[in-house]
Amino acid sequence: MKKRLLDWIVCPACGERPRLQVFEEEKVELPAPVAAPACAFFCARHDVAGPRQIVPPPDCNACHREEVLEGALACSCGHVYPILSGIPRMLTNAREEYPDFFARQALRGVPKAAPAPAGAPNPPNADPRSSKSFGLQWTAYQEGDHTWFKDDAGLRKQEFLYNLGTTPDELAHSTLLDGGCGNGELTRAVAEYGPEIVAMDFSRSVEGARRRLFEKGFPVSHRVHYLQGNLLELPLLPQSFDLVHTSGVLHHTPSTYRAFRSISRAVKPGGKLYVQLYRRRPTWIHAVNVSLRAVTTRLPMRLLYGLCYAATPVHAALSRLMHFLRGEPAPPRATARERAVQMFDNYSPPFQYRHTVPEILGLFAGEGYTDLRDVTLDNEARHMLAVLGRKETLITPTLFSRPLPPPSPGEEGERQDRFDRVPLSR
Repeated sequence: MKKRLLDWIVCPACGERPRLQVFEEEKVELPAPVAAPACAFFCARHDVAGPRQIVPPPDCNACHREEVLEGALACSCGHVYPILSGIPRMLTNAREEYPDFFARQALRGVPKAAPAPAGAPNPPNADPRSSKSFGLQWTAYQEGDHTWFKDDAGLRKQEFLYNLGTTPDELAHSTLLDGGCGNGELTRAVAEYGPEIVAMDFSRSVEGARRRLFEKGFPVSHRVHYLQGNLLELPLLPQSFDLVHTSGVLHHTPSTYRAFRSISRAVKPGGKLYVQLYRRRPTWIHAVNVSLRAVTTRLPMRLLYGLCYAATPVHAALSRLMHFLRGEPAPPRATARERAVQMFDNYSPPFQYRHTVPEILGLFAGEGYTDLRDVTLDNEARHMLAVLGRKETLITPTLFSRPLPPPSPGEEGERQDRFDRVPLSR
């Protein structure tokens, strides 16, 4: 983790800036000097807001050269977030997720956990299976595999430009949040355009994503920052990104609507938000999917992945048959592992909601977005939908984020907002 990342990070529990404790770090070489001041909101080296107020200007190159490999981010509210393998773990349940870290670092002054305030709301913002499921899914991924049968380095880069309504030149001068980066392949590909990217995922897949980025030795690696975090407890400063991208993620949370409103807060006034979601399917397909998921979401995950792998010949045959019956060209060729990952992505996560374009356009409009566009790709239109919007510029800025309150009954008109945790698709 480069200290530059602290320009964005806030405590997901209270919204204040945590204090950095460094246990292990290394120096890295930069391919080119960093323009100063690089930070927009906060200078980690000087621990002050407004880095442009520092005279003489701060040494931004130092913050980019110093890679924190292990440490802790401690907040005044009592929460402590580990930094492990160069990645901050901004999860409110970090003590349960990483008990070995806290046991190991107890002698280094890492604070003990603060008791939860009496009567504090505790909406189910996640499910343990969700994190483990996506972690297993992207652990199965290997270098060279196509993500969803696509060439990540080529086709998906062009699709990204279309989806975000942007150009390589605009991207090169932007800050981008990739909310739910998965295996990190799209993040890595888009980084070649030159934006500064914060790539976040709920699972430990960020570890493989960061490792592969550095293994490739990309000259832009110093402009990509990884963190582990929950979209429903966003650990990032509001209104601080030019572009926010989230693909195939929000519908796997306890509430698509709450997740949308949470990540939407990260967009700068005048910035763009892109959201890709599962599309509502015909009734007979929906019924089959619900029936299967009623069983598969309760199976042990490694058993389920093995079953998905064993079923890949059937999956391939059915795919070819459906394309033939529809009079479409043959589907893309895929390895057994690529097919297994695709099936596991559908049948393992406990939450899966499906939506329509008018529904999501209305959600964007209700949150103050304009210039709305349906940017669904033709090669994804049967299964997915995608919407792009621009946030209105007349928005009162706020310095720190606060956790979203739990929704009132019926507030969003969505069944998942009752937090009943039923692991079925809509």
